[in-house]
Amino acid sequence: MKIKGFTLIETIITISVLSILIAMAAPSFSSLFASNAMKRTSIELRGLIVAAKSEAVMRGTDVYLHTVGLTSTKTLTDNWCLIATTDATITDCDHSNTLYKVDGSELQGMNIQRHSSYATIRIDKQDGHPDFNNSLATVDWITFEKESGKALTMQMTWMGRLYQCGVEGEWYGAEMCG
Repeated sequence: MKIKGFTLIETIITISVLSILIAMAAPSFSSLFASNAMKRTSIELRGLIVAAKSEAVMRGTDVYLHTVGLTSTKTLTDNWCLIATTDATITDCDHSNTLYKVDGSELQGMNIQRHSSYATIRIDKQDGHPDFNNSLATVDWITFEKESGKALTMQMTWMGRLYQCGVEGEWYGAEMCG
């Protein structure tokens, strides 16, 4: 009589092969998660800036982009936010007069920093251009990374154009910063 089923040796070999396949696939999944997190962060930041520019012109009042909880040093933190508001100064992420907000607690595990001179950027009510204190230079406003060494930066020109580029390399479909 023939007994159906797996022997102990067959089970051990099957589990070993599956373990090897899972171990080989795990790094590609972590890269996929990092790529999705970076793309989402980029979309959120771009949306905030574009919306703030539109609101300034549409409302006929200056709009301010504030970085709360960010410094000019790359820091691993979820306790930050970027807020678009008509108020020139704010102190926390729970500000009452918020037009748009990107919350760091929803984009966890990021190393992130802001430009050293621009914790707040005023968006002009007439033309929607950011005020960089009469500078014509492109500003690397927010730089962020999920995987060490693969940072993206959100650049903004004095005309309000937005660019995303990879710091020291081409990452996540973005060209290297020039």
